[in-house]
Amino acid sequence: MRAIIVASGRPLGGEAWKSLVRTGDLIVGADGGAAQILAWGTAPHVVIGDMDSLPDQAQASLAASGCEFIVHPRAKDETDLELALSYVVERGFQEVVILGALGGRLDHTLANVLLLTLPRFAAAQIRIVDDHEEALLVRDGGAVTVDGRPGDTLSLLPLGGDAKGVTTGGLTWALEGDTLRFGSSRGVSNEMTGSTACIAVEKGCLLVVHKTGGYHEKEE
Repeated sequence: MRAIIVASGRPLGGEAWKSLVRTGDLIVGADGGAAQILAWGTAPHVVIGDMDSLPDQAQASLAASGCEFIVHPRAKDETDLELALSYVVERGFQEVVILGALGGRLDHTLANVLLLTLPRFAAAQIRIVDDHEEALLVRDGGAVTVDGRPGDTLSLLPLGGDAKGVTTGGLTWALEGDTLRFGSSRGVSNEMTGSTACIAVEKGCLLVVHKTGGYHEKEE
């Protein structure tokens, strides 16, 4: 099962969302992100948040269409995106794509990225996707494969401490059981040599940021 969560950060340009949303996906609006979904000409299945950034007209339109609202108080300990992630993961969604989580306020962008490190989300494969980049996390003993094109930029950034036993394939500057130190820029701006790159980590959390000339969902 796959869920699409749309936050209220920088929206995807044009009709890029059409290459990402599939038939059967659960579409979730994280508060103001629901307005962006309406702007695409479609509607979310559920809207989650305190509704402080969703215009009244949009709320009325969504309510009339039968959209479910899960309203939280404004005085809360989680962001709307964290609440939306909790909702989908608790319901067993194992693949989650987050849109609109980058750009705008720096604190929001950093908080959105750091949500990927929360242990309660470890069972799900979560990607943050923008027009020209995507971000995902590799945890202890895990590995990921990134699809792209030769020359795509790929950066590896440790989060929360050193990432140890980092091994890569399909990158210009290869790593073989190396340690990437937390706070170091060593892993920034590597390059893909082919259509796929593989990254494995023995211990720690490693953020993988894949930058392209434009996002293209891999065909099934």
